[in-house]
Amino acid sequence: MNKTFKATLAIALAAATFIGTADASFARTKSSYCRSYARNVARHVGTDHVVGGLALGAATGGLFGAITGGGAGSNIATGLAIGGLAGGVGGAVSGSQAQRHAYYEAYQDCMGNY
Repeated sequence: MNKTFKATLAIALAAATFIGTADASFARTKSSYCRSYARNVARHVGTDHVVGGLALGAATGGLFGAITGGGAGSNIATGLAIGGLAGGVGGAVSGSQAQRHAYYEAYQDCMGNY
């Protein structure tokens, strides 16, 4: 083989290696970026569910305590505490599902549109 052909072949192989590596690096960067973006979206979704569940549970529990206790203050306070606890737990469970769904949707959207 002559020197020109060997030099051309070496340059072509180096270019092919560089292009392949750059594409893989971009894919890793894209995936990493999209995971971070999806985590951020999911983080904001779950918090709303816990706070909403806590407020709704406390209000419902307080109302139930007032109705069943004939308006006695201790029953209302107990109802608020139990309702708030149950609502917070329920909201956390609901928020966890919503977070998973939001993460998946945000990640898929990012990977498709990035």
